[in-house]
Amino acid sequence: MIKLTKLEIVLIAVSIVSILLLYLIGAEATTPVPLERAERGSLINFTGVCVYSQNDFSVLYDGKDTIVLYDALKMDKSYRVVGKLLDESKHSVEALRIDEVPYNTLNLDSIEGAFWSDSSCYLLTPQRIKLSKCLNVTKGEKVKVYGLFYGERFHVVDYIPKGLLKIPINGMPFKIRGIVIRNTSPITIWNGSEEINAYLPYKTKLELGDEVEIMGIARLYSTLTLYVNSPSDVKVIGKAKTVPVGKETIGEIAHGVCQVTKDGISLGLNCTELKLYGFSANFGDIIEFYGIRRRNSLYCIECTVKIPRDELPNSICNPDFGTPLKIHGKVEWVKVYKNGFGLANVTNEECWILVKLPKSLGVYPEVNETLTAFGFYTTYREAPAFEIPSRDDICLNGSC
Repeated sequence: MIKLTKLEIVLIAVSIVSILLLYLIGAEATTPVPLERAERGSLINFTGVCVYSQNDFSVLYDGKDTIVLYDALKMDKSYRVVGKLLDESKHSVEALRIDEVPYNTLNLDSIEGAFWSDSSCYLLTPQRIKLSKCLNVTKGEKVKVYGLFYGERFHVVDYIPKGLLKIPINGMPFKIRGIVIRNTSPITIWNGSEEINAYLPYKTKLELGDEVEIMGIARLYSTLTLYVNSPSDVKVIGKAKTVPVGKETIGEIAHGVCQVTKDGISLGLNCTELKLYGFSANFGDIIEFYGIRRRNSLYCIECTVKIPRDELPNSICNPDFGTPLKIHGKVEWVKVYKNGFGLANVTNEECWILVKLPKSLGVYPEVNETLTAFGFYTTYREAPAFEIPSRDDICLNGSC
């Protein structure tokens, strides 16, 4: 066994301390350097956003440079990494320390636009920018996003909601509320002051009079038009108000029991100056209807013939001017003038009436034929007469 003197023990201790001091001084000199100044084996200091993470593999990006770590990090979070550079390409790093840091420690981009989602989530400016994640805001809401572009996506680190757009902007999302006054493509919505057209997704249907909220992409044509990409962007929230016919405004439902004064593509009625579309009835029929008010017309929602004109009473003995009526009787005599105009005397045994037969009508009954007609009372040479609107409104011997 070797015995050491006190002096030798002191010298050995001093040597060990010196070595430790040299090691510590060297360690302090090995401080992290920025990536652009690093070499393979260098200790680096890097702050970036996690733009990819799967299993134990993550990618950080600072807007200029990218590093790869063999650690699991959270997407779109900001991290500060101290680690050893493993390759000459300055990408692969062995992390010695990883700290999540506030996003304002990075030089981030900021963009204002509107949040939009269909198959993916986007920011519309109105240019479509694909986002790394969906945002917890209302679809179509204006937002200011902070983050970095990487690949084909903008990686959102933070965002500030700013509410829905108040006025439509071409190519941007816009939300409307109103009443459906036309439900063919494109549908037309009355919002209380103007008509707005909307193209709905395939198989999405709305009923006339529905009160709706619709979100779509605005196009500023002569009429504001929305293009809707999802059925979930169409919500029925109620029904238009129903009021008596004559008191309705645009977007309200008019209800009435009225007589048809003119038939054809549209119906003229004795209770309103507006034409009623979307329903067929004969001149003289009494109908009950619910119709949506448009700018200059009504359109049938629910319409029925309440009293067919055949059931009207015979009015020969009770002529009433200005109202569609029915006459029924036997032809006593007929007179036709050279210009083609004719007259027929029709009687029901108690009363008689002159029936005007203009050439355009194309009908000249024979004496003793039974005549049924629908029309208006008028005068001929200051005497009461009956005027028939069309060939469809006269029947002879039961044949119409």
